Amino acid sequence: MLRDSGKAVAASVALGVVIAFLPLLSLIAVPAMLIPAALITSRHGISAGLAVSLLAGAACFVLTGIYAGLLIFLLAALAGAGSGLALRRDAREFRLFMVAAGLLAVVLGLWLGSVLLISGQGPVSAMQSLADQTADSSRQIYQAMGMSQQDIDATLTDVSDFATALPYLAPAVLLVASVLFAGAFIAIARRVFERAGTPFPRDFVFRDMRVHWAFAYATIAGFACLIYAYTVDGTGAEVVYLVGMNLLIASGVMFFVQGLSVVSFTVWHFKLSRAKRAGIYAFVVVLEAFFYTTSLLGLFDIWFDFRRRLIGRKLTGH
Repeated sequence: MLRDSGKAVAASVALGVVIAFLPLLSLIAVPAMLIPAALITSRHGISAGLAVSLLAGAACFVLTGIYAGLLIFLLAALAGAGSGLALRRDAREFRLFMVAAGLLAVVLGLWLGSVLLISGQGPVSAMQSLADQTADSSRQIYQAMGMSQQDIDATLTDVSDFATALPYLAPAVLLVASVLFAGAFIAIARRVFERAGTPFPRDFVFRDMRVHWAFAYATIAGFACLIYAYTVDGTGAEVVYLVGMNLLIASGVMFFVQGLSVVSFTVWHFKLSRAKRAGIYAFVVVLEAFFYTTSLLGLFDIWFDFRRRLIGRKLTGH
């Protein structure tokens, strides 16, 4: 157990450094941060998982500062150890996904609240201070990686702009981030657990995934809020606009995921080669970046159920 725990602490600290100083790579490092504590918890129990989280968090407090150190500790102790406990109790894969998403939402909410409490600032100024705090360290690392000064400045500007907008879109960002991070955690953890010889559930098929009907109504409500905000003057219009944007961001990302599941079902149904699948997924992502095509596909799938119709054609011979 000591050997496993030592490796888990080292891996957690390395991921913590990435989260603190390489914002772009945090999209992978944040969900991966759950894995060491989850693996130790599933193997040796919750006490071992919390011990690993505490040691890793203490080391990251020293290396990365209080804000990043707190996030790293919460990710490992709550989301990681909690997911490991669900695995230890033989949770099915979809239940594990829901547990991880819920815990990640709690972690991100607690962390944002703690940042505000510790800094004594408002949401916007606190997030801007956090972005500024990591800018200098990140700049040095990017320079060491060989990035041009123009690309570094553009990247740090994007991070700063996102930090400024984040408080206004916090509900949608928390929901979307927790769901996407939980999905990434499942995908990465499955491979890590298999390589470590530890059982991991495999009873969920992405190509069959469907989001709840409520997200369709959230999209309609979001557009209604935007129409109201653009047609009515007054201070209340800005609040309604932000509510609409939160609804559209959350539902849009969920429908993008459902659209990807429709694409996954289609390439599976026609038994396309790996090279063709990769090309189709790349094309789908490019289309989404410019035309939101994949999100619309997911939205329309709620009503038309493309997957059932595709199978129906095959069964009836049309």
